[in-house]
Amino acid sequence: MAETNGGINAIIEKIREYADETASGLTGDSTRKAEACVAAAQETVRAKEAQELAALEESVAALAAQAETDYAAIYRDRNLALKQEMLGKTYSRSVELLAALPSDKRLDLYRKWLKRYGENSDYRVILNQADRDDFGDILADEMSRGLYPGHPSLSSYCASIAGGLILDFIDSKTDISFEAVVEAQRGKSEGELIKILFAEGNK
Repeated sequence: MAETNGGINAIIEKIREYADETASGLTGDSTRKAEACVAAAQETVRAKEAQELAALEESVAALAAQAETDYAAIYRDRNLALKQEMLGKTYSRSVELLAALPSDKRLDLYRKWLKRYGENSDYRVILNQADRDDFGDILADEMSRGLYPGHPSLSSYCASIAGGLILDFIDSKTDISFEAVVEAQRGKSEGELIKILFAEGNK
């Protein structure tokens, strides 16, 4: 009987050992599968991070390029605005210098302009108030004596100009005020003036 029990116990022990080995094998397999899943998940995360990093770097590069373009445009516009401002001041100064000519010099200039731009018709000569007060009577007398083309007369109206003349014909006006003369020269000389003011050596 004892031998029988010993045999049964040995069989049970063998069954237990087999069960332990089987369980151990199953556990190891599950662990390997889990580790493989973790590794795959980590690889996926790394790939996604690399992709996001590449996209971020590309975005940063695009923003940097746009910023550089915007800065260049701002600099160009600012530089152009500065040039235009300086040109505007230069031409304003030209008008001021003409207006500051001595009275006799202005009168001589107006005489030349009347002879050059007067037409063989009736027209009125318009001055500003200061010039009319200074030498309007002299010009009116010269006009009445036929020293200028056509039949000019001094207008009682005074224009709001820095100086110069406005010839008021029946159907048109010729503006030879200081402002108009300087502006007319502006288109002709602006290119040369820009070269002088903004030459490479002056930067």
